[in-house]
Amino acid sequence: MWIALTDFDGKQIYLNTTHLVSIKEHGRGAIITHVVGQTVVSESPETIRKVLGLTQTTTLASALHRLGIEGRA
Repeated sequence: MWIALTDFDGKQIYLNTTHLVSIKEHGRGAIITHVVGQTVVSESPETIRKVLGLTQTTTLASALHRLGIEGRA
């Protein structure tokens, strides 16, 4: 699936979401990490996840802490 996003200069960016690695907050927008690199877009991570039908996941550290195994070697 392809998604159209906008950079801070107002230009359209098209990304194939099959190769999407991560979405992180960055000021008023988001840093999108793709298998070929990174780009900064003006859309928020929440907006991007909503369009893609994704839910925010719990971090691994939080999950390990709940299981009582955080910090074990």
